[in-house]
Amino acid sequence: MKGLLCILLVIPAALCYDCTGVADGLYEVACKSFVTCSNGVATTTECGVGQVYSESTGTCADEASVPAPCGTVKDCSAAADAKFADTDNQCHSYYTCSGGTFFGHNYCAGGLVFNEKLQSCDWPADTDPPCGTKGSVRPTNAPAGK
Repeated sequence: MKGLLCILLVIPAALCYDCTGVADGLYEVACKSFVTCSNGVATTTECGVGQVYSESTGTCADEASVPAPCGTVKDCSAAADAKFADTDNQCHSYYTCSGGTFFGHNYCAGGLVFNEKLQSCDWPADTDPPCGTKGSVRPTNAPAGK
């Protein structure tokens, strides 16, 4: 089992993303890397030191020239080892702190927000405020007085 785990850890992300039958374009976008599908083949691009993914160009760029969230470095010097919602990005992304070091931002898939309690992306209805609506009163279609 340990051998299998080691093999899985060293397989590039592009080998894990299946581009069969999908349109050419960008997939699995994060701030430090992204997967491009072209003619059914996945290619992973990892941004170099001081570079992050730029949504405007679709490539890696100097982080100082990229808007939030990817171009924003968070102060993790006093933070616990955890992932934190980017509330300034409506929680559609999150960042990781470990050992007082900032490890970058990641995006949640379409329609999801970051749930700090679960430490993963989740549906807004299942996530506590300020990122989600869990516990909020939801309107019903029931007739008044019933």
